[in-house]
Amino acid sequence: MTPSYAEKAEAGKAYMAITVYVKKHKKRHRESLEQIISKDAYYSYFYARNVIKGRWKLGEAAISEDAIHSYFYARDIIKRRFVLGEAAISESPWYIHAQWWYAYDVIKGNWTPELAMMCPYWLYIYAKDVIKGRLPTVMHNKMISFGIIDSKNKYVKKYLGAKKYCTLKRKDTKNDSRSSV
Repeated sequence: MTPSYAEKAEAGKAYMAITVYVKKHKKRHRESLEQIISKDAYYSYFYARNVIKGRWKLGEAAISEDAIHSYFYARDIIKRRFVLGEAAISESPWYIHAQWWYAYDVIKGNWTPELAMMCPYWLYIYAKDVIKGRLPTVMHNKMISFGIIDSKNKYVKKYLGAKKYCTLKRKDTKNDSRSSV
C-alpha cells in the first residue's frame, strides 16, 4: 500500500524530529515517532541506515513493498538476502536493474533454479549467463506461462524469440507430435 502524501509528509517530519530527539532526549517520544516512520519505505530505510545503523524490524514491512529500497536495505544494512523484499524486487517493472543488482550484489551470483523462477528477467539471465542455452523443462514452461500472463514482457520475448533457447533438440523431434502431421 502506497502511503498518501499526508502520510509521507508526516513520516518525513517524524524522521527529521527523531534525528534531533535522539541526540537530545535519547528515548523520549521515540516509540511514537518510530510508529509513524515505519509506515513509509523511504524513511524506514534511511532511519535504519542513519539512526539505528542496522536492521530495523519495525520498518521492514514498509521497506519490503518497495523494490529499490528493499535492494538497498539488503545490500547496505543487513548485507544478505532480504526475503520479505524479494517479491517486490522481482515484480517491479520500474526497477529492472534492481533485480540484476540484487542478484549480483546480494545473492553474489549464487543462482539457484528457485530464485530464477521468480520473474521472467531472472529466468532469461539464468538461461543466457548460467545455462547458456535452453532452460530445463519446468523452467521453460514457467517462462511460457509468464508469456501467457504478459505477452509484451521484453525478456519473455527475448527468450521465446531466440532459436538457441526454444528450438527442440534432435532427439526431441522424434516424440514431437507436430512432426507426424
